[in-house]
Amino acid sequence: MEASKPGDGGLFIFLPEDISSRIYSWQSQFKEYIKMPKPHLTIMYPPYITRDEWIRFRPEVVRRVRMQSSFEIEFTRTGFFKDPFFLYIAPSSTSELDKLNASLSEICPANIQGLNLEPFIPHASIGTFATEESTLYAQKQLELFMRKTDLKFRVREIFYTALDNDFRWKIHDIISLGRGK
Repeated sequence: MEASKPGDGGLFIFLPEDISSRIYSWQSQFKEYIKMPKPHLTIMYPPYITRDEWIRFRPEVVRRVRMQSSFEIEFTRTGFFKDPFFLYIAPSSTSELDKLNASLSEICPANIQGLNLEPFIPHASIGTFATEESTLYAQKQLELFMRKTDLKFRVREIFYTALDNDFRWKIHDIISLGRGK
């Protein structure tokens, strides 16, 4: 995947601050790890949704997102992608995320590729490591950490986030899920 450039954007679910702060604390034990943006689940991303495209897609995205009730996610699994080595956590149940992804895929199928992986793999990236060995070590530590901490939260909104000219990802829109628990 090519590097992000100003104007690129996507739809994300951000993890709550209490979970993010625990993840940041866990990450601090690794000198090699490369810090990731705020922990999030990617819903719609490659090949990037520009701000102009977002204006066009937004009304239908809002309609569909509001049709889905809020839902709970609990991270219970780990994994990593190679080249580069992205360590991630994954929820135990992904039916609601799969449903949301499928619904949004109907709007703009060229934009939803789950980070170019088939099938869509809901996950929150935790960090990038230089080697497979260091990734496997961090993964074992992450699994121990997950056994001791609650990584469960309710998804109530999704965020359209874009890379601005200062090369910082910023939230430009928040869409609430439909009423529900």
